[in-house]
Amino acid sequence: MTRFAEVTHREWIAAPVDTVRAQFADLDHHIRRNVHPRLRFEVLQRRERGARFAQEVRLLGIRQRDVFERSLEADGSIEDRAVEGFNRGGTLSFRFAPKVVEGHSGTEVEIAIRLPLPPLVGAIVRPLLEAQIRREVRAASQEDKRDIEALGYPDARPALVAG
Repeated sequence: MTRFAEVTHREWIAAPVDTVRAQFADLDHHIRRNVHPRLRFEVLQRRERGARFAQEVRLLGIRQRDVFERSLEADGSIEDRAVEGFNRGGTLSFRFAPKVVEGHSGTEVEIAIRLPLPPLVGAIVRPLLEAQIRREVRAASQEDKRDIEALGYPDARPALVAG
């Protein structure tokens, strides 16, 4: 039985849901603008409602390269499933909902990460891995927030991977 490290993070962004969803889904934009300097993306295949892409990241001092299948769900959420690499079987899910904070309209993004733990060392490594994932997802969501609020995402088109 595979055990998982699981982390959920919520971030409020001062922009409409369509804009936030489009920016999160736009891999080409993330690559072009280098939104996440500690992550490296490569689009391997484009599809109408998804993409196949590689992502490189360093977790617990280990450089990890995973291949993800991305799908844009009917409810507007984004689901990334690791199909190859260190985190095979893991998922990243993004959900978007309108939310007013202190009288300002915006979007609450819920990011849920579920990564498989290595056999035998899972129980020992889990708290360390979850703490690092929490730090990384917080930093990445702040980078997306800055990209949208301060730099201005180009437009609100529902471009999953358009370039």
